[in-house]
Amino acid sequence: MTENNKDTTFKFVNKMYRYMKNGSDIETFMQKFHMSYPELEGLLELCKMYGKNIDIAEKKGGMYFEKPMFRNITTLKPDLDYKNLIHTEFLAVSDTHLGSIKQQLHLLNELYEEAYKRDIHLAIHCGDMVDGNYPNRPENPRQQFLHGFDEQAGYVVDMYPKVAGIKTKYILGSHDETHYKNGQATINEWVSRCRRDMEYLGQDSASIEINGVKIFLDHPGGGSAQSISYKPQKRIESLESEYKPKLLLIGHYHKSYLFLYRNVVGIEVPALCDKTQFQKKQGLSNIVGGYFIDMYSDKKGNIQYIDAEEVIFPQKDMWDEAGKDKKKVKQLVIK
Repeated sequence: MTENNKDTTFKFVNKMYRYMKNGSDIETFMQKFHMSYPELEGLLELCKMYGKNIDIAEKKGGMYFEKPMFRNITTLKPDLDYKNLIHTEFLAVSDTHLGSIKQQLHLLNELYEEAYKRDIHLAIHCGDMVDGNYPNRPENPRQQFLHGFDEQAGYVVDMYPKVAGIKTKYILGSHDETHYKNGQATINEWVSRCRRDMEYLGQDSASIEINGVKIFLDHPGGGSAQSISYKPQKRIESLESEYKPKLLLIGHYHKSYLFLYRNVVGIEVPALCDKTQFQKKQGLSNIVGGYFIDMYSDKKGNIQYIDAEEVIFPQKDMWDEAGKDKKKVKQLVIK
């Protein structure tokens, strides 16, 4: 295989892998791409060659894609001059809503434990670390097992994963901000003073550089648009040129989406909280998971290669009503 063919094949595999959603029907996939079953088998073998393992499972008389919870980081990559590139890896999470009866702390722990196994030293949290306090919502108290600033802030300090070698950089979102609106108390003051492994970057958004790559963390307001790509693209359009990042990480929407728009790699980072009563009433989808980011950049901060590994947890992994989560989950501490 020639070098150009390797590069083209790798891009094709990455694209097709993202369309093969965990639990999605293979007949629909084959019809969409006008593909026969032998061609699909060939594609699956090609995916495995590039480190993207995926199987076919039979359920209820149908055939569905089945992805492992974690896949190995791709080892066969386009040929680049790695000696002159800077390698960066980190974990991206968002919307943990700690204190909500729908929190999934055990899944957050699982991601941090996996990051430790991969020797990753950085985690980024895109806002709504806690569930907040909404006095204008009568149903709010019974949707939480932690109420008020002291309980929720203390829970972050005591229960957020504490893993040797991993620094968590975070922004605050709209739920976090309710504590400031109600009593001028900010989560970051407690957390940053009590946890040296956690660094506050800003309210709603922050622009940072990691190994020279400009990264913008965003926790916007408002609800999701009908098109999953609309609001992220508008966000990129609204950024002034001097603030235009190479990588945009977006929380708030509880969606998982990877896109390239105007030379910016955008990622909507999913939540780590199960679907709430409000989401059910509004008919909103809720994706639970995170991303492992593996990228190479040049000395000017331009991304030359990025593998955004999506980790999506199925519904069977959710612990409902937080009874099990709050009673049985201990703080993940790795020294």
